[in-house]
Amino acid sequence: MLATIVKPAPARRPLFAALLAVGLLAAPTAAVAAEPAEPAEESPKISTRVTAKGVVIAEVRVDARASAVRELLAGAERAHGLASTTLSVKATTDGKCERVKLQTRGLITPFSLETRRCPTATGWRETLVTSENFIEYWNEWTVKDLGDGALVTFKTRTLPNVAVPESLILSQTRRVLGKLMKSVLVALGES
Repeated sequence: MLATIVKPAPARRPLFAALLAVGLLAAPTAAVAAEPAEPAEESPKISTRVTAKGVVIAEVRVDARASAVRELLAGAERAHGLASTTLSVKATTDGKCERVKLQTRGLITPFSLETRRCPTATGWRETLVTSENFIEYWNEWTVKDLGDGALVTFKTRTLPNVAVPESLILSQTRRVLGKLMKSVLVALGES
């Protein structure tokens, strides 16, 4: 069972910001650690779950060919553009990888971070380079060819630097990933 962790707010952040964070993240507040996969309410094709280590995983089975999914997700700007929480994204080439400057919805002002997104044998992995807003941030897309379609998986560990119980952060992340996978379906014409 995952213990609730309350991160102390940095001295420069007022108590108001921490209270606002609880309000913003309080959507589904049930404990989510090690919950079994369940369909997201947007589509029976989508499932989301949280592991005991706090990794949030979303999966969707699509009818599209794996190559079409890889084309959709190939660029950081396009992939991040699928998320409703993305405010702005700018990617530049960094060898075989991309350096990504990203702004996402935050508490009072947007959260800013810089990441590095690199191709893997099965998709892409993005890791945190720098941010004052995140303690931990990484994500990974994988695309598996099923012959008659593809299985698209997104895994992430996202821990913003806010004084909010981790269980609330995980439940909010799980909800957002359900919406992200719905956007993948729409982008592929399978809504």
